[in-house]
Amino acid sequence: MKYIFVVLLLALSYYSFLFEPNNLEVKELSIYSNKINSVIKIAHISDLHTQGLGSIEKKLINDLNKTKPDIIFITGDIATPKGTYQGYKEVLNKIKAPKGVYFTKGNWEYWSPISEIEKLLEQASIIDLTNESIKVNELQISGFDDILEGNPNQELLKNSKHYSIALFHSPIFFQETKKFFDLSLAGHSHGGQVRIPFFGPIWTPQGTGKFDQGLFEEDNSKLYVNRGIGTSVLPMRFNCKPELTIINLIPKL
Repeated sequence: MKYIFVVLLLALSYYSFLFEPNNLEVKELSIYSNKINSVIKIAHISDLHTQGLGSIEKKLINDLNKTKPDIIFITGDIATPKGTYQGYKEVLNKIKAPKGVYFTKGNWEYWSPISEIEKLLEQASIIDLTNESIKVNELQISGFDDILEGNPNQELLKNSKHYSIALFHSPIFFQETKKFFDLSLAGHSHGGQVRIPFFGPIWTPQGTGKFDQGLFEEDNSKLYVNRGIGTSVLPMRFNCKPELTIINLIPKL
């Protein structure tokens, strides 16, 4: 019995620390709206926590190239304690989309600041939309600073006649954006990283609230919480794969 326990423990450790953290899942969903006239394919990435072009980053780039999104949103936490400028650069430079790539800061951009982040993003042709708003074709996109460590621009909380998207890191900010935006995109939770079947995550970070992963809807507004690419605190995942989200915005007939 002791040997069976040891074997099971070793198998579980291998799966949680080595296999699942490198097993990227592409989650695809469709959202219909009468505010748009043509299909728009969005890729949502969060919590890269990258040290460079490793196994999971290569899978992410490969899946982005396969799915060919029109536009890409990164909702914070590129940074990681052991990250380097060169490591961030080799990953970000490969993330491309015809309608642009847009980024908002997460808590780790404050906890482990990236040196010359403005230069890094500019070289990768990524637009820092933190506390800024921009119109891209039929979309009105507003990015907010992290509510836990930053200072979100409250002036961007306003209605738009266009299909409006809010980008931010911590999901609890949805309580503010749901009154004004059609769709909000967030990350931060990592889905809990460890999820017990039929129970859910054993722990989620402050700023998650009840919005741990996936799609939520309140007050006719939607929130999607991405499980992230990297890991934090412990380099493990269980029943909670890294995620690339593809959202198809489709005209409502």
